[in-house]
Amino acid sequence: MKKYAILCGSAPSDYRQKKLEEKYDFLETKEGFEPGGIVSFPNGVSELFLESVINESFDKAVDDESDSGKVVLYIFAKSEAELNSVLSDSCVEGVKVVRLGDNEIRKDVLAYYADLAEKQEIDFQVVYDFDGEFISEEELGFEKV
Repeated sequence: MKKYAILCGSAPSDYRQKKLEEKYDFLETKEGFEPGGIVSFPNGVSELFLESVINESFDKAVDDESDSGKVVLYIFAKSEAELNSVLSDSCVEGVKVVRLGDNEIRKDVLAYYADLAEKQEIDFQVVYDFDGEFISEEELGFEKV
């Protein structure tokens, strides 16, 4: 079974969340995810781009010759409050979102993909967590270009 992970963080530019980095390492070393099967957005991601990545992951999971694959979406907000926010720019009152930095991901969009995965017999999970501890990319050994 092919496994894909999408890690979405909310760290400021030039930083990463500690839990996101730990999760990446854990998936690669302990859970057997291949490096090409893990996509990381440490500084947030737009809803539209996230949908594109989820669709591509689903396509790859279904194309697998064996059983349908597994796709796990990890959401790391800065705080617990940002996991259950309300859309800031909405005519419709009470649209629930997850804030990832400057980006907002609607929870009904994530629910849509959960339903789609079920129809396609893909093991899809969304894991919500929060972490306000940031590590600079310099400390992690990333070089500035």
